[in-house]
Amino acid sequence: MPRIEPVREPNEDQRQALSKTLQAPDGTPVNVFATLAHQPQLMRRVNALGGYFMVHGSIPLRERELVILRVAGTCNSAYEEGQHRWIAGEKAGLSGAEIEAALDPGAPHSWSAEDLRLLMFVDELLATGAVSDATWASLQSWGDIARTELLVLIGFYQMLALVIKGIGVELDPSVARLLDPAPGD
Repeated sequence: MPRIEPVREPNEDQRQALSKTLQAPDGTPVNVFATLAHQPQLMRRVNALGGYFMVHGSIPLRERELVILRVAGTCNSAYEEGQHRWIAGEKAGLSGAEIEAALDPGAPHSWSAEDLRLLMFVDELLATGAVSDATWASLQSWGDIARTELLVLIGFYQMLALVIKGIGVELDPSVARLLDPAPGD
């Protein structure tokens, strides 16, 4: 049960803010934004930063989803895992095995050298709060701008996972079905 219930009957300010967020298949705002809508200004800024990565970011979709899944798995965020499994598979082209391995840092997988360097970057930052010079240099081909964006992406999804788990945001029904499909689904 969530500590803070999602806004289900928004006032005008909340309605305007929610109209610019991710919607569930039934057209309602997803639970994380419906919950953050209690503070519309904060929700707008969280949505703006998340939207930046999705629309204007320099990190390619496949790599972005690998990073998000790794953060979700490391932070044990079923909510983010559920939201991004579909994107990773259907939009980013990750295989089921890649999705599972991205979610579990200990899972064996034959990653490409570039994917392995990227995931090691994520793992090191989440484990230590920093990246070594060697890890930073391992993504030299990304350039400083993309590596900086990568740091913010990792931090954003870690922050979101902590907020979601701290509040107890419930899975959206469409996501819950993806994570625990009914027999025959």
